[in-house]
Amino acid sequence: ILLATQVEPSHIDPATFDDLQDLINNTMSAGRTSGGLIEADGAAGNIKVNLGTGFIKTTNSPNGLTRSFNWADTIIVAGALPGNIIDKKTNYIYIDYSAGVPAPKATTDRTTIELNRMFTLGRVYRDVATLHIVNSGVNLYNHMRSNHERLMAVRGFERASGGVISEKLARYLTSTAGVFYLGANKIATTQQDTSPTGPPNILTRWYHDAGGNWVSNTGIEGASAAGQISNEHYDTPTGLADIAGPRYGVFWLFIHFDSDLHVVYG
Repeated sequence: ILLATQVEPSHIDPATFDDLQDLINNTMSAGRTSGGLIEADGAAGNIKVNLGTGFIKTTNSPNGLTRSFNWADTIIVAGALPGNIIDKKTNYIYIDYSAGVPAPKATTDRTTIELNRMFTLGRVYRDVATLHIVNSGVNLYNHMRSNHERLMAVRGFERASGGVISEKLARYLTSTAGVFYLGANKIATTQQDTSPTGPPNILTRWYHDAGGNWVSNTGIEGASAAGQISNEHYDTPTGLADIAGPRYGVFWLFIHFDSDLHVVYG
């Protein structure tokens, strides 16, 4: 069996960090890999931190020696002393290596939890004998996928820059090149110009037909040429209707992933 310090990833000499242990130390954070569920214990106000596994640094340094370890089932009792589950407080549950042996602990001051020799497992709010438990903390497993799913759920599709819409000539549209993100994926769109003096690029219109179905149109619509925003019609559940003056139409413009411009009639 070779130690991690004896396995050398490809590197360019002279390299300060030249073995597998260096790679682990410099790229891995302290955190949980399995277990560590926080739950109420039998006695009122006490909690049980179930056994678990993880990686932790042995010094308070971002490049410190990083080691895998297991911890055993641990009871943290309710009380009024530091390290107890304090009443009417948010208690942060974490793993602490600072004494040399990783063990679950509790604190009401999150700022005391170091970034390297400690990592969080969750939090507990105690209301006398009632416990409100959140299992959260630093999870190392499948981190890239979990982060992508979070971005998709919270951020979705969002604009970073560009994609500015403006009018050209009479009711034709242009959009500048844009940068967007779908989750962690960067999407670049190109400049568009729907006017006769442009390429011209296609403008797709969307509205309802007489049967209440969504239909699209990339050509002439009434007196509006292909690529123009209408100044005649608005959408209804049963088709287009005339805009009676003095009124104006409202349209929602979208840039598609492939850069095309789409307009939804209001």
